[in-house]
Parts: sequence; structure tokens; C-alpha cells
Amino acid sequence: MKASLPKKADLKDSRFEGAGVVVFSNDLSFVLKAPEYLREVAKKMKLRVEARADRSLLLPPGDAKEKIEKIIKSANMTDIFFDAYGSKVIIEVEKPSEVLGNGLEKIMEIKAKTAWTPLIQRKPPLKSDIITTIRKVMTKNSKERAEFLNQVGMKIYSEGKEPKWVRVSFLGAAREIGRSAIFVQTPESRILMDCGINVAGTGEDSFPLLEAPEFRIDALDATIISHAHLDHSGFVPFLYKYGYKGPVYCSKPTLHLSTLLQLDAIEVAQREGQKVPYSTKDIENTILHSITLPEEEVANITPDVRLTLYNAAHILGSNVIHLHIGEGFYNLVYTGDFKYGPSRLHEPATNQFPRVEGLIMESTYGGKDNVEISRKDAEDNLLTSVKEILKKKGKLLMPVLGAGRAQEVMLILEAAMTENRLPKVPIYIDGIVWDSTAIYTTYPEFLHKDIRRAVFSTEKNPLLNPIFGRVGGQKEREDIVKADESCIIMATSGMMTGGPSVFYFAQIATNPNNGILFVNYQGEGTLGRRVQRQPREITMATRGNPRTVIPLNAKVFTAGGLSAHSDRKQLVAYVGNMSPKPNNVIVVHGEPGKAADLAAKIRNTFRIRSSAPNLLDSMRLK
Repeated sequence: MKASLPKKADLKDSRFEGAGVVVFSNDLSFVLKAPEYLREVAKKMKLRVEARADRSLLLPPGDAKEKIEKIIKSANMTDIFFDAYGSKVIIEVEKPSEVLGNGLEKIMEIKAKTAWTPLIQRKPPLKSDIITTIRKVMTKNSKERAEFLNQVGMKIYSEGKEPKWVRVSFLGAAREIGRSAIFVQTPESRILMDCGINVAGTGEDSFPLLEAPEFRIDALDATIISHAHLDHSGFVPFLYKYGYKGPVYCSKPTLHLSTLLQLDAIEVAQREGQKVPYSTKDIENTILHSITLPEEEVANITPDVRLTLYNAAHILGSNVIHLHIGEGFYNLVYTGDFKYGPSRLHEPATNQFPRVEGLIMESTYGGKDNVEISRKDAEDNLLTSVKEILKKKGKLLMPVLGAGRAQEVMLILEAAMTENRLPKVPIYIDGIVWDSTAIYTTYPEFLHKDIRRAVFSTEKNPLLNPIFGRVGGQKEREDIVKADESCIIMATSGMMTGGPSVFYFAQIATNPNNGILFVNYQGEGTLGRRVQRQPREITMATRGNPRTVIPLNAKVFTAGGLSAHSDRKQLVAYVGNMSPKPNNVIVVHGEPGKAADLAAKIRNTFRIRSSAPNLLDSMRLK
């Protein structure tokens, strides 16, 4: 590389940052003009190359902060994090466009006057402790992280051979929902796609089958997380607890949301006296080893595998994973959970790729009878249920998944109240729903174009409507249930396996004027599933009494058609409209009958090989 650069580059150091390379120069003028010098170098080397100033040139953080504040005054800087080892400064602002517009003039001015390379981040419109914590962890441990990223790069670009075979093993989510874990092997690489838990399971049945003979944590090269829900990300910190030292690849929202959900899982488990498989230290270790990637940007992750993330439309930052193995040897697509249909939050999932031979897809709603009603009817039915309880001046509890379904329902309720189709009553947000919403409001670029347009053109985000109120603790919860007012309560957990939704249920279930409205799937064996069946009474644990009998007098509703999963028609259409068509479809993440039936439907409709493997099955893809 040095031979390709001018003498004035005066390089002090160079190292990998994952799949890219950073060169550190003693000459600030070279750093400022580096893009024109490095463009051809990057093209020739087929990787990203960036130049930054050597640490000896950096203005002291206090002085640099003062200058930066003056340069970007109109952007309203709210926080700043210095990474001296990487010569980078993370600048949090309210108005990123004020810094990133006009040909990046202000970026160049910051570099010229401070020598720091600025990274501009949007200030969370709602305060997010998770986002702040992650940024602090990254910068506080900058030397350790830089050394890790350099090791990743050295491994990626080590000498490798063209693969002669590709093999996949199913360590979870095969003919079942939950604990997704799909293990891909080539002669050079060992890659795990998702590593989740079964939130409705008990004991070891909750965790992926990592004791499979072909899987060794210490031999794992890379982990890729499709999205943040715990059944896909909830077991990742366990890998680090038992010796994994490699990277976790995901989108930036997935890193933030998965960290939030993992920390919440620990808190809930400790509060309810359950065993926790990992600690907050293991979660911090996961953060340090995470590499976030933008969508539709190709990244090398092992000597013979390149990764591209595409929109999956399931929750914020959810991705369809595309693996390009070898030089065109095999292309594998893994959908994770995806939505190939309309929603308020996201555009439909991507199914157009450069090349595809194999497809691994979910089948949560893949059964013959899993056909959703129209989106309009689904929203009308939801609002009809809400109106029935509000008309009786009752309280309506919605147990919700903290990330995804909660925000979708919030948008429906907000639009209905804004358009006077629903009485304006307080909507109380409890559990991690508020924290998840803070992350949603930070990344409008990952949301539906209508929301992006509202945020960027009018600076109005429907998720920030004042009708939504945060519940701060137990005292406020008790005040809400005691208050003589009609209201809507959105609280986690969505299956009522713990969290504040269980408390609210115990308090409001006996009153016939109240209601419980389910808006997401209720796993077999959960309290939510038992309530959904509408027995006359529910026996459950409450504070101070492990077997409290509660009469179920409240009205129970289930709102269909709002799933962030694809229904049967959408699943089949996704394959039918895929370009190019795969020649092998593998169906996972569904109950046994639904997975097998969807595989048969795809096989008979498109005349391509299709199967629904069992747990611990392995198969050679090529």
C-alpha cells in the first residue's frame, strides 16, 4: 500500500478495521486530501481504505470540543465521545443535516482545525441510556476494540482456498419457533446465523443445541444476527462467556435493540428468581465485539465469505442475510423473520439479489389457514376492540413485544386519535417499550418512507406524540390502575411471561369494564396463551402468593392481521417473486406441521427442492 501513496503521506501506522484498512499519517494536509489519493488504492485492493491523523497531531479533547462546538453551532451538539486510539470523535447532534450538508464542508473544517475524524450521530429525540452506554463502551475501550478489529481483518485477508463444499446445521428453530441458530460451514469458515432463546421454553430447552459435534465455540469465525428479538439474539452473550472471541455482525439498530432486550432479560430473570445464563459483563463483551454494517453494502467476513444485509421489514434494523461464498461458488439467503406485505413501520422485505442458489426462510405463519385479513380490516378490528372498552370508561391492557409490534400499534392509535376516529385518552407506555421507541426515533432512515418524510421535512415523528406517556416505576403503575380514568396501557412482556404486563393483568382482570387486547403471537405454555383461551379464572403467581386465583371478568380480544411476520400468501409470494429463483428452499422457524406444509407448498408450486429439517439435521448445500 505504501508504494501506491505519495511520499508526503508520511505514514506512521496502518491497521485493519474489520474488512477495511486505516492508515495514520503525520501529515494533516495528506489526511485532508486523502480521498483523492486513496480512491484508486481502494479500487486496486478491493477494500475500503481511510486516512486519519496520527495521535500526535490531535488537539486535546477539551480544546477540540470547544472548536467543534463553534463550527457546528447550528446543529445543536448534545454530546461528544473521543476515541484517541482511533483518532475519531463521535459527535451527537440534533440536526445532522447541518453538518453533513454543503459538500461536507464542516466535516473538513473539523478535521483541519482539530485533526480528529468526526463521526456524526443523531441525538435520540427521546433519551436513550442504551445508545449512550454503547457509545461510551466503544470509546472507553478503544485500544482493545482497535486490536480486535485488526485481528478480524488479518483473519479475513489471510490466505484462503476456493471452497469445495458448503454445509448447514440446524441448532435451533427447526420445526419449532424460537432459539434460532443456523450453523454454516465451508472448508475455511464457521459462521453462526442467529443465536437466540426460546422465550416460552423452560430449562435447557430454551437454548440452542450448541453441543452438536460439529460446533465448537472456540472455532467459530463469525456470528451474524438478523434482528434483535431474543429468539434470534438472546443467547449471543453466552458465546462470549464461554470463549468466543470473534465478531458479531448486524445493523446499528439491531446492536442497540438487542443490547436493550438482553439487559432486560437479565433484570426480569433476577427479579423472578430465574437462572440467568450470562451477565452484564458478557453483554458488554458482545458490544465490544460487534461490527455494524449498513444495508446493501458488501463486506468480507471470512477468507471465503462475503456478507450483505438487506431490509427484512420485521422490526427496526431487521435484515435478510445474503452470503456470497467463494468466487461465485454458492449464494445463500437467510430471511430471519420478515414481512413481505404492508405495514406502517417498514417497506416490504427485499427479495431481489445479485445471485441466489439456496434460501432458508421462516414459516411462523406458514400453515394453510394462516392467511391474514386485509390491513384495513385488521386496523379497523383493532380500533373496534379499543372503542368497546373506552366506551365503558374501562382500562385496556395491551401486552406487547417491546420492539416492533408496540411501535406499529402506537402508529395506528396515534393516527386514529389525530384523525378523531378514536377518543383521546392517555396511552401509558411501560417496560422496555419506551426505551425501544427511543431507539426507533433515532433511526428514521430505517423506517417507512412516509415516516422518513415526516421526520425530515416537518420534523414531526408520530411516535413522539404527547398522547404517549412513560411509566416510571411501580408507584406510577399503582396510580394508573387506581385512577378513575379510561386509558390504554401498553406493557411488556408481550406473552405475559414477566414484566409489568403481568402486574397490570392481575389488577384489572376482575373488572368487566376492562379489557386485555393481544396483538402478537402467544407461545404455548405462556400466561398470555392461557388468558387468550378465556377461562373463567386464572391461577398465577403474584407478589406474596405463588398461587393466586384471579377471576377473569375483563373482556379478552385478539387482534389479527397485524403481524410483523409474513402470512402464508406472503411467504409463497416472496419465493415466487424472488429474483433470481433459488434451486433449494429450506423452511425453519415454524411449528412442525406448518413448516412441513409450507415446504410442500413451495415444492409443488415452483417445482424446486424444498424441505423442513429437524433439530440437529445437517445437509450439504453444494
